[in-house]
Amino acid sequence: MPVTTINYRNKDIVLVDYTQCKTKEEMIDTIRLTAQVFKATPGKILTLSDFTGTFGSKEFMDESKKLSVEIFRAKTEKAAVIGITGVKKVLLKSFNAFSINKIPFETKEEALEYLVAE
Repeated sequence: MPVTTINYRNKDIVLVDYTQCKTKEEMIDTIRLTAQVFKATPGKILTLSDFTGTFGSKEFMDESKKLSVEIFRAKTEKAAVIGITGVKKVLLKSFNAFSINKIPFETKEEALEYLVAE
């Protein structure tokens, strides 16, 4: 499952794993599935997205922007990302300009610690 809920230090975190996505369609399907999970989850959400080994596309960014305005912005308490290198850093900066602020981290452990910190 590309979208799962994990428990870390007694806090639930929605983990969005893009690492197995090989096409822009799979990336878009994953973000749409994430939106469904967000809609079904009560309250604010902690989220960690893993983009290790993936690529960006205009279509994915467009869908991300749309869903951010419709769902993610209102439902996200804190958001962290890992696997952001090269051109993906530019895309993240663009995404953060209109959306919730996704903070990039080098490791999953650093990202999880950020999410659960008060």
